[in-house]
Amino acid sequence: MIETTTAYDPWLRWIHWATAVLFIAAMLIGLYCGLQPAGTSPRRELLEIHKSLGITLFLLAIARLIVRARTTAPPAPAAFGPMVRALSQLNHWALYAVLLVMPVTGYMFSSAGGYSLRYFGTFSWPRLFAGDKAIARAGEVTHDTLAYVVYLVVALHIAATLWHAFVKKDETLARMWPRR
Repeated sequence: MIETTTAYDPWLRWIHWATAVLFIAAMLIGLYCGLQPAGTSPRRELLEIHKSLGITLFLLAIARLIVRARTTAPPAPAAFGPMVRALSQLNHWALYAVLLVMPVTGYMFSSAGGYSLRYFGTFSWPRLFAGDKAIARAGEVTHDTLAYVVYLVVALHIAATLWHAFVKKDETLARMWPRR
């Protein structure tokens, strides 16, 4: 069993796994919807879920940054060399960036483009950019372009996790794994 001092804070672990599940769901829904003709069903309904997941992920990312700022991260395993540490940090900061930027660009696109901003069918978010075609286009292009960055960053994160768990067989995954 890993020592508490080498594991992340329980709140960070909870937020991490909730984020992982919601992020993969949003990513898969977004990918599927991108392959469907605009204005069709179930694309419209799925995009409502995709946008709601995006806003939830944005809020979780903010919560995660707050918890991360108030807690101490465990030290990286001793076996990590400088290159692994640098790549790990770069990947983690890229994940934080996409967790914040993707929902913002999606919101820009939806708000300015006149699309629905309902949150899981309960209420609508305010439209701060209503009717601004330039903002709608910038949000759409940025969101669509960054989707490829998301696929790459998430794939690298998962690949590194699997490499640590099954090749290196070190304690990297245990540091973030939920406790019983």
